[in-house]
Amino acid sequence: MDALRSQASLARFLAPEAAPGRRLLLPSEEAHHLRHVLRLRPGQEILLLDTQGKEYWAEVERFERDQVWVKTKGLRREEPRPLKELILGLPLLKRDLLSFLVEKAVELGLSRVILVKTSRTSPKKEQKLRSKLERRALQALKQCRRLWRLNIEGPVPLEGLADLSVHKKIVAYEYEKARFSPSLFKIEPHQRLLLLSGPEGGFSLKEISFLQAKGFESVSLGRYILRAETAAFYLMCVAHSQNLMDLAN
Repeated sequence: MDALRSQASLARFLAPEAAPGRRLLLPSEEAHHLRHVLRLRPGQEILLLDTQGKEYWAEVERFERDQVWVKTKGLRREEPRPLKELILGLPLLKRDLLSFLVEKAVELGLSRVILVKTSRTSPKKEQKLRSKLERRALQALKQCRRLWRLNIEGPVPLEGLADLSVHKKIVAYEYEKARFSPSLFKIEPHQRLLLLSGPEGGFSLKEISFLQAKGFESVSLGRYILRAETAAFYLMCVAHSQNLMDLAN
């Protein structure tokens, strides 16, 4: 039990170039975290994530100025690519809300998040937005023990998202009358599910009509009006629960 607890507590670092027996430099942010936050020293054991499904045993080898050299040992754990692809179309909300939802997308096993512009999207400074969200997603990857990175794309116009090639498209719409059914979110192995929720203020009637014409099935998320971030989180949770067994295997 003590050995298992010790292994679970090993620090995890991002190293896309990791491979068995390879010596490599940690990325600068990871090196700073290892030396100045965790205060690890040469000879200590760590874990390296290649962000493509593999986690390796490794050892801190030496320091050179601000650089940290590590040596990859054997493969500790491998995670197959998920059989189902869950994709979230995420409108440009406030940055802290986007960061929260990207973090949850990592934890819930989504494959992609696509940032979307709509008619009611508040103007955003898009410069460096995606790179900041990608950093948040990678930090979440380390914390939740997932091994596949979340891909973040966009921002794209609503029309571009609607033309994405997927097997099923679902959009949350507060005025939908049809009864909500979680089974609607179920997809088969090797299929893709696209989820979409609206911005603050919701979709316009024109946008909903356009999405429905493009094959989106509109669903109500209950009798109450949800905040934009709540609706997006709700969609991810339902999709995850309906496809949990395949995502976990």
